[in-house]
Amino acid sequence: MMGKRVLTTAGVAAGVAAGVAGIAYSAPRTVARNLRHRPDPDAGKLSHLTFDEARRLPAHDGGSLYTISRGHGPTIVLSHGVTIDSRVWVKQFDALPELGVRVVAYDHRGHGQSVAGDTGHSLGNLASDVRTVLEGLDLHDVVLVGHSMGGLAAQAFVLDHAGIARSRVRGIVLLSTFARTPVAALPQLPVEKVSGWLDLAALMRRPLLGTLIARLGFGREPLASQVDLARRMLTETDPDTTRDAIVPLLDVDLTGNLDRIDRPTLVIGGKADVLVPPIEVRRLARGIPNARLVLLERVGHMIMLERAAVFHELLLDFAREIGALPHSTASTASSDPGDSEAQSA
Repeated sequence: MMGKRVLTTAGVAAGVAAGVAGIAYSAPRTVARNLRHRPDPDAGKLSHLTFDEARRLPAHDGGSLYTISRGHGPTIVLSHGVTIDSRVWVKQFDALPELGVRVVAYDHRGHGQSVAGDTGHSLGNLASDVRTVLEGLDLHDVVLVGHSMGGLAAQAFVLDHAGIARSRVRGIVLLSTFARTPVAALPQLPVEKVSGWLDLAALMRRPLLGTLIARLGFGREPLASQVDLARRMLTETDPDTTRDAIVPLLDVDLTGNLDRIDRPTLVIGGKADVLVPPIEVRRLARGIPNARLVLLERVGHMIMLERAAVFHELLLDFAREIGALPHSTASTASSDPGDSEAQSA
């Protein structure tokens, strides 16, 4: 713990602030009703994540990391965000193996089916856990994809374990993530208060309020099935993990070290993301040498669900560019309406 140090807030804390404003602005019943009335092509398709193999790897401090994989060929490793789990990659496990790649995902310590070790939650442990997955599964030439907290894990891994990263990772994709805690999200709070009052799982168990909070992770056109998946993952995360895993994210600033990231990097963000706003995504991309930035219109924090086809196209194109995939690998023929909204900067 960080004593009485005063912290600024990020990510989930910004979402809580937005949630308070959202509750005052729009009743939960209205939000739920609007979701139900929107056509939902994903209805019934997000409840089951299909995989070929599951393994449990021992973490360095007595915990364990649950990993799943599907497909054959060059490998893409998927690292999820805080208070959710590997189910968020359901669309990637469905589509990407059909395009000639192997996908691997793991639950972060204390999330999903993974177990936190004796040293708990920290940025250093997030980095060490990436190393555990890559070495435990003996993966090479991978594209490492980190979403939100998983993006911090990817950055910290490349910085803290540079030699391992060079030998096993071709490139990294930083999705809806940041390098520095945004300073304007909430008034400054002592960390004890932040960790003490935040019982996100209890809020999520209230169906209407939980739907409203989960909705904050999405952009302009959320689908009910996607919001429900997010709500279920948030509800099922252990309350201790919800509290303790968020705390290290409240005092992050990697901006002074980003110039040491020497892996080819693609940064993707949503222009309608209220959890990690575009200003932080741009800051991240500017700090990494030769990083490419793509911002998607009308898209929120959950790009892998909201614009899956666009994300797949960007991911596979990047993998080909850096030599992680052969150029003969099948391309996604996307008809997603977000295709024309991608902008590079």
